[in-house]
Amino acid sequence: MKAKSMAALEIFFIITNIIVIVSHKKYFTIMQKNILIIGCNSAIGKEVIQLSTQQGDNIIATSRSPIDISVNQFIQLDPNGDLSDLDSLPESIDGLLYCPGSISLKSIQRMDISDIREDLSINFEGAFNIIKKVLPNLKKDNGASVVFISSVAANTGMTFHSSIAASKSALEGFARSLSAELAPRVAVNCIAPSLTDTPMAEHLIDNEKKLKSSEEKHPLNTIGDPTRIAAVIYNLFSAKDNWITGQTINIDGGLSTLR
Repeated sequence: MKAKSMAALEIFFIITNIIVIVSHKKYFTIMQKNILIIGCNSAIGKEVIQLSTQQGDNIIATSRSPIDISVNQFIQLDPNGDLSDLDSLPESIDGLLYCPGSISLKSIQRMDISDIREDLSINFEGAFNIIKKVLPNLKKDNGASVVFISSVAANTGMTFHSSIAASKSALEGFARSLSAELAPRVAVNCIAPSLTDTPMAEHLIDNEKKLKSSEEKHPLNTIGDPTRIAAVIYNLFSAKDNWITGQTINIDGGLSTLR
């Protein structure tokens, strides 16, 4: 009798362990996201890839040039070019990040309409093209969260920033309207960083004097860090679940609101 009780107890524990293991596998399967990162060769894009990798997500990344970071699927493309390779995407995309950007700082006297067109092409038109192409994937299953990278310059008057401010303002307006149009299936948000320590901004902070001057313009007395910005972006991949859409999140050390 005692042996039968022990055998029954052992069977109970085996079944319980199997249930726990299956439940955990199911949990992690549900939690894994399909993340599409456009322009993944940027410093911020690479940091988001690192975070997504740590979380076990399925990462599909695109860039105009080859990349030196590991992802589940890489597609070489220009957002303003042929997008047919995106037909190979998973049926459902949970998170989309659009990284392409530019820093074109010129006075109005030196600026030409071609500068405006180039910034609009990179910052806004490419985003429009990508959204049009992958919208069916974003609307599948439980919907998705989209994140665009804007700039503090879009809503803060800054010398020599008229071209980038115009293109990023277009992006923000597009995102707000899109968030209304696609709710409740898809959440759409922007982040608006200030000057960040990336290769694109290197010429603005390439000596101690320039760096110190840039830091002192920010109330928190430092410039942006790609790792910290990536953390905000990754959290916004869950924006739909967290009741956030149609927002522009300023990550600018207080520059846009404090004096």
